[in-house]
Amino acid sequence: MRNFYAAIIAFIFFVFIFSPNAVQAVSVRVPILMYHYIASNPNPSDRARDSLSVSPDKFDAQMQYLLQNGYTPISLDTLYGIIYGHASKPEKPVVLTFDDGYIDFYTNAYPILRKYNFHAVSFIPTKLIGGSYYMSWNQIKEIASSGLVTFEGHTITHAYLPSLSFSAAFKELSDSKKIIESYTGYPVNFIAYPGGSSNGNTWAAAQKAGYVGGLGTWYGKSWGPSMNMPRIKVSGLWNLKEFASRL
Repeated sequence: MRNFYAAIIAFIFFVFIFSPNAVQAVSVRVPILMYHYIASNPNPSDRARDSLSVSPDKFDAQMQYLLQNGYTPISLDTLYGIIYGHASKPEKPVVLTFDDGYIDFYTNAYPILRKYNFHAVSFIPTKLIGGSYYMSWNQIKEIASSGLVTFEGHTITHAYLPSLSFSAAFKELSDSKKIIESYTGYPVNFIAYPGGSSNGNTWAAAQKAGYVGGLGTWYGKSWGPSMNMPRIKVSGLWNLKEFASRL
């Protein structure tokens, strides 16, 4: 499954690069949802964590809502294919993204994604993988082999990229991309900037490293070929009605 998925991604991006129609990109309005923790907040006094923590029950209800209301979760590679006219657009596409590679993605989010057969994207800081609160590389390889989740870049150290020189930013971006590719066996094409922070220097370094798209944390739905795409942060404080209103 993993080798087949890698071949599909490689073919799509070969077409993007060499097709004479590759420049005919279009903007589409697709909600890119951003999650962090799929777990209850272990420290009720940490109010900031409340907004970043979506309980497994709430997450399951949100995925059930997407299924029952005709949404199709797609990968960023598929979204890119839609923009360049090389993939068909579902009636209601949505992208599910998860930042930081926390262990609860493996224990809580991934089983629910499998339950609904939903595609998702996980952005991982490579140096933190295997730490106390993070997934292991074996868990990442297990998930990647399912074909449901693509792992994309989030730098090596979760660095604040705008503060770095071009060479330092390039190293964070390029090395993390290569490391993820070595474990998953498929091309890493997208970067989520830690904290959503980026600037022109960051975008240039990301493009040189081989990324074709970058994601921030600013609110919005419109998506075109960009190194600073918007996302919708899903708050753990939302009820289902509030979740639905953001789609």
